[in-house]
Amino acid sequence: MTDSRTRLVGAASVASLVLAVLLGLVFDPTVRILPVRARLSDLGRPGGAGAFPFDYGLVLAGLFGLVAVRAWWEAAPDRHDRVTTTLAGVAFTGLALAGLFPAPSVAHLPALAAAYLAGWTAPLLDGFGLRRAGAGDDDRSRAGLLLVGGAALVAVLWVVRALVATTFVLSGPTSALLLAELATLALFAGWVLFRAGVGHAALGGAATDGGVSAGGR
Repeated sequence: MTDSRTRLVGAASVASLVLAVLLGLVFDPTVRILPVRARLSDLGRPGGAGAFPFDYGLVLAGLFGLVAVRAWWEAAPDRHDRVTTTLAGVAFTGLALAGLFPAPSVAHLPALAAAYLAGWTAPLLDGFGLRRAGAGDDDRSRAGLLLVGGAALVAVLWVVRALVATTFVLSGPTSALLLAELATLALFAGWVLFRAGVGHAALGGAATDGGVSAGGR
């Protein structure tokens, strides 16, 4: 697959994911980020006003993403890059399955959990790889630091969510439980764009030097 086509399908996967969430929120006024005790999965429940764009947006995001993953795998220069590519494939597969089997399906929660976990781990590992391979290269070092820092922030939000869910605050109006989920998807979406060529290609030689991810090349 050419660089331009890889960038296109990567961008299409992110656009589908963003539209899925935005349209789901627009059409379903019962789910809001603040202040609400809700899950992102609530947008896709059968019969919900935002279910159609949300569920099928996730499916499209997953399908487009898997096409990009195939190109990344073929261009992977080392084992580290193949691991991050595999994690991306797991995340995209989880998103697609979560859309195909909306809550309260028994398949929905494990699919979405796999998407979140893999979608958080892939940018984290890629960030560490860029940091390691970017010694003496400020651009790569900064890119790696940004990815690692973003993953750390997402982890903090999940810890906060877990604490909220196990305390009396859960019954109050300040339980903004959607934030951790949205942050995870934002991290993954940003990394996908970076991986598809917008960032890696700009670093120069990313496909060949020191174990840095191959991007969309």
